[in-house]
Amino acid sequence: MVYFMFILYFFLLCLVAFVQSHGSRAFMNPLGELIREELSTKKQSDASKDVGFGLDTSKVGLGVYLGPQDGLKEGDKILGLPGQPNGVGFDQYSGYVTVDPVAGRALFYYLVESPHNSSTKPLVLWLNGGPGCSSLIGAMEELGPFRVNKDGQTLWLNEYAWNHEANILFLESPAGVGFSYSNTTSDYELSGDNRTAHDSYTFLVNWLERFHEYKNRDLYIAGESYAGHYVPQLAQTILHNNNFNKQTIIINLRGIAVSFSTYMSIANTM
Repeated sequence: MVYFMFILYFFLLCLVAFVQSHGSRAFMNPLGELIREELSTKKQSDASKDVGFGLDTSKVGLGVYLGPQDGLKEGDKILGLPGQPNGVGFDQYSGYVTVDPVAGRALFYYLVESPHNSSTKPLVLWLNGGPGCSSLIGAMEELGPFRVNKDGQTLWLNEYAWNHEANILFLESPAGVGFSYSNTTSDYELSGDNRTAHDSYTFLVNWLERFHEYKNRDLYIAGESYAGHYVPQLAQTILHNNNFNKQTIIINLRGIAVSFSTYMSIANTM
């Protein structure tokens, strides 16, 4: 395994050297274009000491929609999932949070609280990648509290679920992924990383109004695959807005984690 990783690393070094030495001829294909973009961004980041994760920070702090949230939490509570086993000792919630009332854009979430001391446990926001993968994959096949039995109709408890250590918030993002939607068809064609970060931030601001007991709770953002973009870009949006808003809207972000990240060399050189 070590030998294989060494060969792979050596190959990548050779590939980068080839790209740098052969100029535009090496960029006649998508892979070359991607490598050139990475190298260019890396040079800019070295000069400025601020990677930026590709986020347009000029739009940060331009105003975030905040809708009425009173009484919505109670309606989001799940009394029991279909096929749920007996003995479930934690609360579950799911529902929609509007992030753009003009476009009719809303994001779907699924919250599983910890069965032990949930009122003092941190909050983990989970994002699956893709882009385009539902975060319910993470809920039902990876870190969530349930697994689906072979009959396809009943569930069993996952003893390794993350909610033993934290309250887990699964978010379907951007609109068009999973149960998240927009009433404006063009939204699905115009979606991108900047709007995804802004919508996810808007979701959090509104969700924390709905679940106000989490407002001062430690927040961690985690994800996999293309969440290697989503996670750091959302984190940067939160930090910029925390600074911009001063004491009006503060999200207590404490850390991020990504696995199988697609952010390539930039994430690895931070």
